Amino acid sequence: MATYLVLLQKGAPRNSDRAVFIADQFAWVAFLFPAFWLLAKRLWLPGIAVFLCQGLITIGSGMPGAALAGLLAELALRLLVALEGPAFHARRLEARGHTLEAIIPAPDLATAEEIYGAAVDQPVQNVSEPLMKLSPDAASSRRASGPSLGLFDSYGSR
Repeated sequence: MATYLVLLQKGAPRNSDRAVFIADQFAWVAFLFPAFWLLAKRLWLPGIAVFLCQGLITIGSGMPGAALAGLLAELALRLLVALEGPAFHARRLEARGHTLEAIIPAPDLATAEEIYGAAVDQPVQNVSEPLMKLSPDAASSRRASGPSLGLFDSYGSR
């Protein structure tokens, strides 16, 4: 089951057709064609950087005795893009003015859209109390920064 990130443009209504669903899972196309996948998602600088790195790896692996190192470096680069590419895409959209509206676990995109549509159709209750209260120590130690490369999140702890 995948987790889908739902992003909306600022000011757009919740029931807008402009909601962007991003599957936060391994992207096979990004693994097979990392630079082209990044460029297709309009991630220009990472796409160019990956393209140049792939070129350098190809040139370097042609040296005697460096074939295995080149293969491992290429595999590591492809895995990084395939695993973190959707997070890069979501960050780019957030930088362009989208806001994270929901995180929906669903087996496929159609189910995620259906769950989001059902949640949007329900009226929003005005709740003055938060669902979970944080202790003063936990609230003061929370940081605004996100996880490093999206792999692990400390949730404010050290």
